[in-house]
Amino acid sequence: MTDGPFKNLKLGKCWKRLAEAVQNDAASPDECGAFASDALTRHLVTNEHVKALREIGAHLGRGQLELDPLGSIEAIFDRCEKTPFLDALQKELLYRAANDGSLRDVITPALDAAIDSQINQSRNRFHEECIRARENNEMSHEAAARAREKVNAAFDVMDRQKVRDALIEGRKDAFEKDVGKSDGVDDGMIRL
Repeated sequence: MTDGPFKNLKLGKCWKRLAEAVQNDAASPDECGAFASDALTRHLVTNEHVKALREIGAHLGRGQLELDPLGSIEAIFDRCEKTPFLDALQKELLYRAANDGSLRDVITPALDAAIDSQINQSRNRFHEECIRARENNEMSHEAAARAREKVNAAFDVMDRQKVRDALIEGRKDAFEKDVGKSDGVDDGMIRL
C-alpha cells in the first residue's frame, strides 16, 4: 500500500508505483507519465486482449471479400471473454467501420480510441480517490490539487503509440527501461 491519498485505492503493483510518483514532489511529469504508460500497458496486455487482436489481425490479413465483414468481427469478439477494453474496442471498431470505411482503415483509430477510454477511466479513478481523500480530511485541499495536477500531467504525457504497439505485440515489458526496471544482475554493467 502507498501512504497518502491513494492508500485505500485497490491498485495493482504498477498502478501503486504511479500513485507513489504523483505524491513525490521530486518526480517529474515525464517520470509519472512513464509509470502511467507502464501501468496501463501491464493492465491491457492480457492473454484475452492479445488473442482478440491477433484474431482480428489474421482476419484482416486474409484479404478476402466478405458479404458481412462486420459479422466476422463480431464473431471474433463473441469468442473472447468480455472485458471493458474489448467492449470499447468492439464498439469503436464496428462504429467506425460502419461510418468511415473498411476495417483495415479503421482498426488503428478504433484501437487508439479504446486505449483512450481506458486512460480516461484510470485518470478518473485517481481523481475520485483524491476527492474521497479530501472529503475525509486525509489530505489538504492544496495536496489534493497538486495530486490531481500530477495525475493529469502523467496521463497527458503517456506514450499512447507505444502502449498500442505493446498491446499489439503482447509485450507487457515495453516500458521497463523507462521506469528503471532491470532484467538481471548484469544490467548496467559495461561489457567488453
